[in-house]
Amino acid sequence: MMQLAMPQDVVETLFIVAIIGGVFGLVGGFLGSKRSLIGSLLMGVIGGIALASMARIAGFDPILPIDEGFSAIYAAAGGLVLGFAVNRSTAS
Repeated sequence: MMQLAMPQDVVETLFIVAIIGGVFGLVGGFLGSKRSLIGSLLMGVIGGIALASMARIAGFDPILPIDEGFSAIYAAAGGLVLGFAVNRSTAS
């Protein structure tokens, strides 16, 4: 039987974090330039997972806990900032 590198609970929580980051990445991309909303979604997913994971690793207390020590607020902030910054920097 194949063994997963991460427990199933963490994978499911990261999926929720990715959804939250993606939604807020869309908001950030819309505020940034409204040009590439699919790119904003993807950047939001990356930013949400990145910031929520860094906050968890650094030992910050989750503001709005999801599960396994991840925070919805950090996921939303990471998605919003990265979605906005990437779209704003590519706007002409």
